Amino acid sequence: MGWRGAGGLGAAEIGVFYFFGGLLMVIASFFEFFLGHTFQLAVFGSFGAFWLSFAATLTPYFNAATAYQPQKPETALANPTFNATFAYFPLYMGLLCFIYFIASLKTNLVLMLTFLLLVPGLGCLSGVFFKAAEGVAATSLQTAAGGCFFAVCILCWYLLVAQILASVAFPVQLPVGDLSQLSTIFRGRLNKKRN
Repeated sequence: MGWRGAGGLGAAEIGVFYFFGGLLMVIASFFEFFLGHTFQLAVFGSFGAFWLSFAATLTPYFNAATAYQPQKPETALANPTFNATFAYFPLYMGLLCFIYFIASLKTNLVLMLTFLLLVPGLGCLSGVFFKAAEGVAATSLQTAAGGCFFAVCILCWYLLVAQILASVAFPVQLPVGDLSQLSTIFRGRLNKKRN
């Protein structure tokens, strides 16, 4: 959202993308695999791959943007073909988050809202890249994406605190809005209609 001068696709945080966003989530996905948690495995694994891919795209060594403009590598991230091509990455991730949103309807309200907000956020981010390919700075789309992602961050921090407090049997538990009963209600109504 450009707060306090932040920008540049987050290149200043590329190490965070690799290790906190990428490596840590991929490791978590392996542990979820051993626990038999398929949904968590898919979410952590795909988001870990997302952050590793995003970091690699911003790393000059991988030559992702410079391959589109080798004669002027310093402005390669502004290349129209690169931006039009890269715009599909958040678009497809948004589609995956929509699938996760549907699956999260059986989990809790906080996680469901997280995936729900990721869909328009990634759609707006995709629009930013498509507009950049046309030579237009889509600041309103970028701000909208940033707003969605900021709300997602707040929800994720809340869920993290709730899970940490629950893991140590803290006397105060934060509500996350259990949605597991919804599937039972819907299943019961479907069975009544069938009979």
